Amino acid sequence: MMLGKFVAAHGDEILTRCRQKTEARALSLPTSQDETYGVPRFLDQLVEALGNSVSSSDDIAETAALHGGALRAGGFTVSQVVHVYGDVCQAITDLAFETATRVSVEDFRTLNRCLDDAIAGAVTEFNAASSRLGADSAAVDERTGFLAHEIRNLVNTATVAFEVLSTGDVGVRGSTGSVLKRTLASLRDLVNRSIDDARLGQDTLTRVPVVVAELVEELSPAARLEASHRGLDLTLHPGEPGLAVSADRKVLAAIVVNLLQNAFKFTGPQTCVVLSVTAT
Repeated sequence: MMLGKFVAAHGDEILTRCRQKTEARALSLPTSQDETYGVPRFLDQLVEALGNSVSSSDDIAETAALHGGALRAGGFTVSQVVHVYGDVCQAITDLAFETATRVSVEDFRTLNRCLDDAIAGAVTEFNAASSRLGADSAAVDERTGFLAHEIRNLVNTATVAFEVLSTGDVGVRGSTGSVLKRTLASLRDLVNRSIDDARLGQDTLTRVPVVVAELVEELSPAARLEASHRGLDLTLHPGEPGLAVSADRKVLAAIVVNLLQNAFKFTGPQTCVVLSVTAT
């Protein structure tokens, strides 16, 4: 089944799952605005885009901007606004798994593009509203940018793993399934950490000794999967055994993953990306 037909056929179930995920985070949606400009309208535009009667990026961003403004007025933080659209991606992906629906790579790319446009529109309006109210927009932009990078990287890795699994050539219990499981767990931890930060009113870092070689080894399966998907070779030089730094492990991992994602994105196919660790 084409993803557009799948979303159209299961729209009510996707909306229900999105609301359940929001309620599980002890949040309440501004119902009237959400119904008019929020996730339901985004799903309609997604179906149009997938059906090649393409909803323009401007249309999606404009709708999401209205949604972002409504969520801002309803007391949401910017990270929670981003999570609303992350919930849409997860709801669609979970339901596709459960119904054994195979989705094409092109349809997943369209889904990611539409989510990018929606998140950008919603966050832009949210920050504009915050600025109008005298918020420190520079600090908001910095936190938003980092959070968006983390979510984007994790969603991208999960999508690639799902595409590989959907071919039927590898088993769910293999290394690709493990990559998907760890990625979803990281998304869950990111959501929990963002909520905790919002409650505290500030970002908190937990610095611990991080053995760099172990961190590189932990990140390597997902990185190799992404490199292979893009037709690239990946070479890792993890540095001296036992070499450690004092850092927040999750933040450091997100930074390394972001660097690798950028390298994969801007490196030509049939070439090599190298990650090297040196001590000074």
